[in-house]
Amino acid sequence: MNLLFPHHSIRMKQVIILCAGLISLLHSCWADAVCHVSDTQKSYVTSLAVSMAKSVGPCVTPDPSVLLALSLGKVTDVSTQDLLVRQLKEDAAQKINGNQSFSSGKVALYVLALQSSCSDPTELPNSNTNLVHLLETKTQEELDSIKSCGSPLTTWYQVGLDVLALCVMSQPSAITVADAISKSIPTNPSGHTFSVDTAAVAVTGFTCVLEMANVPQNTFAKVKHTVGALLDMILNAQDNGLIGNIYSTGLAAQALTVAKSYYPSERWDCPQTIKSVIDLIPKGKFSLPIAAAQLLPFLWGQSYVSVKEIPCPSIDAPLISVDYTIVNDLIGDPFKYSIVVSVKEGSTFLEVMLKAAELNPNHFSFQSEVSSWGTFVTSINSLGGSTNDKTYWQFFNGVTPLEEGVGTFKPKNKEHILAIFSKY
Repeated sequence: MNLLFPHHSIRMKQVIILCAGLISLLHSCWADAVCHVSDTQKSYVTSLAVSMAKSVGPCVTPDPSVLLALSLGKVTDVSTQDLLVRQLKEDAAQKINGNQSFSSGKVALYVLALQSSCSDPTELPNSNTNLVHLLETKTQEELDSIKSCGSPLTTWYQVGLDVLALCVMSQPSAITVADAISKSIPTNPSGHTFSVDTAAVAVTGFTCVLEMANVPQNTFAKVKHTVGALLDMILNAQDNGLIGNIYSTGLAAQALTVAKSYYPSERWDCPQTIKSVIDLIPKGKFSLPIAAAQLLPFLWGQSYVSVKEIPCPSIDAPLISVDYTIVNDLIGDPFKYSIVVSVKEGSTFLEVMLKAAELNPNHFSFQSEVSSWGTFVTSINSLGGSTNDKTYWQFFNGVTPLEEGVGTFKPKNKEHILAIFSKY
């Protein structure tokens, strides 16, 4: 029949190929649709996030992973985020000024965390050090060690974080570093240097680089090959939904999420991974903040690469000056304090308030709540609104009430914004 009606055979092959493509597409769409936390599971994720946020405090050593997770989840209140940002910047400045230990991977995490909260990692209080430039310097030291000794100055895990942070910050050096590392990083699961965590951060960083512009073809091929080898190691480490062990699963799932186009979808049962880790949450298995911080981005459908997608003012944007005044003539001792704040053009007024609180916490510290309507400022200078007294903080641009919330309003250069304690 094929000899008599060859065009029928061709059409049949085309139909088969088309159907196979549709089935593959539907399978992919189905996999994406089911690989998320269900409504019945969300309470466990929320409770884990709340517990992690409670670990933040004025007398607690700041953890960049916690700020990174909270920023990706977009569920934290501003006061917690503000405290972590200030703590991390002060800690970084102290480490640098005091010549304390500050490894490349640690610098990378600080860069990722600060950038995730739209706090410029190139600016530190009481320091002229640019954290992104410092990261490039320390990463070069890692590369020099790999070239001379065959291993990094610290660990492959930290070098993987270096690549990731440089890529998220859109530094061209990320491409060069990924090219050099892809030739050297161990991809043998029997090697003593292998761990799922290391493979996961490397895959996440390399995948970010593969999505950058102007990656040379030979570099792209080498990095993609290494990603495939590392993914194979991660996928082979699955056991009943967990990957490697309980605590490596979060990072591994992030890597598998961001690199899903580089392996067959049927090799990872994502819903089973979600079920397995959520079943462990009420058992307290992720009670340590760092354990929760590495898992939560995955449960929120994010990865550390998602920091690139957070809309922040450009680091290269020009600075503007905003006059900010708080006034209270209603309750207790009256006060009026003013400050001039410099922020990047395109910043929200909430960022102006955060900078003012950083510069003068005695007068401009504030608390806020996040609701479906956006960020609501509940108190400034320890004076909070009250439903009983019908008082609240009202914001004005000159003499005109703001029509937008502080989290969305973007002041212009030399505008004067007032926060006046008012009655309704």
